[in-house]
Amino acid sequence: MSISSTTLVQIPHLSILYSPSSIMTWHHLPTELHLAVARFLPPLDTRALSHTSRSSYNLLVPQIFSDVTISSRSALRSFSKHVPPTYGAHIRRLSICTKPSDRGLPQDVDSTEDIATILATCSSLYSLSFSLASSLDVFTITPVFATLTTIQNFEIGCWGQEETAPISERIAVSLAASLPSLTHLTLSRITRSVLHVDKCSPPGVPLVINDHDVPSHPILGEDLCIPSLLKLPTLKSLDLRDVWIDCDENMCVEGKLAQLERVSISGSMYRDGEVESKACLAWLRACGPVLRSFKTGIPLGESQPSSCFAKGWMPVEDESITSPLPILTNFHVDAERVSLDDLLPMLNALTACEIERITIVNAAMSAAQDAFTRECASDEFEDWQDAIEQFIASNEWDSLKSVELDFGQGTQRVWNL
Repeated sequence: MSISSTTLVQIPHLSILYSPSSIMTWHHLPTELHLAVARFLPPLDTRALSHTSRSSYNLLVPQIFSDVTISSRSALRSFSKHVPPTYGAHIRRLSICTKPSDRGLPQDVDSTEDIATILATCSSLYSLSFSLASSLDVFTITPVFATLTTIQNFEIGCWGQEETAPISERIAVSLAASLPSLTHLTLSRITRSVLHVDKCSPPGVPLVINDHDVPSHPILGEDLCIPSLLKLPTLKSLDLRDVWIDCDENMCVEGKLAQLERVSISGSMYRDGEVESKACLAWLRACGPVLRSFKTGIPLGESQPSSCFAKGWMPVEDESITSPLPILTNFHVDAERVSLDDLLPMLNALTACEIERITIVNAAMSAAQDAFTRECASDEFEDWQDAIEQFIASNEWDSLKSVELDFGQGTQRVWNL
């Protein structure tokens, strides 16, 4: 870069005046300008810039390592062995997948030690995501989790098949409960434990049978089932993706509950429609009166009478009395999993929730760009639109303020009431 006259270079929050007749190169620019430019670069360009000189590399290391994705078991081993431990302090977001590589480590190599080694260096970690091809050694990983005091977002899921390489709910719950600042938790295809499931569970549902050795947790004790997550004091948001919940039909969580504000339950491929509907409503009742946003892909029916939480709600002492449903500000329907025929029964089941805003989204159709899918989206959109207008015309919900329907570009509508 050559500057032959007085020039004012402006970048947001930064202005630098260069004198006439000065010849400037990248290496002559001040550190503040280097960082300001780097903030606008995509990750690949930032890495390329860091290779231009040792000083550029040292300057950009915190930005390069702030968001780390490890995509396989062999990449995990390489990162653990070759990345300097001091770089761990720069990591804010860490995503680890332990799927086997085409070449490299044997299938049966345990990833726990490598994960623990990396996590032990992460003093500023805010978000952590696991996609696991095999289970973890809970005795090795749990003590490390207790030291991760800055993590607020945690996601753990099964990369492989639940039938052959399940991730037990007991391990997932124990790890989540070990994070002292956890506010947002996502469980994806986590398998229920036979220790917490009725012996009469239907055939074909995968269950973990060898997780009895997971140690007791200081907060939850031996009760390391998924519903016990409602006891975590800092938890604000819970997302259950493709997790079997039928066994929670009669769930009862005792003691002080988390102040959950948002819950999402997608449903499972192993569902029994009627039982899953009852279990989902049981979850909704158990979440407590602070809950304001609920998303589901489970068709809900009017299985039991419901009532609202009053402002001065107190826990029901008589367990024979059905807990009331919470009052919801936002209700989200996953139209990929909920059919149009299920919509009205679902809304009738939630009448007592005094919902203010309903959002119905088909994410798959919204993302699709091909002509055939867009045509299908248009046809379905018309059917859903007619049903919503019929509901709006006949419903007596004084609380309802808006309904949003979104099937992608050209198939969107909002009703403001």
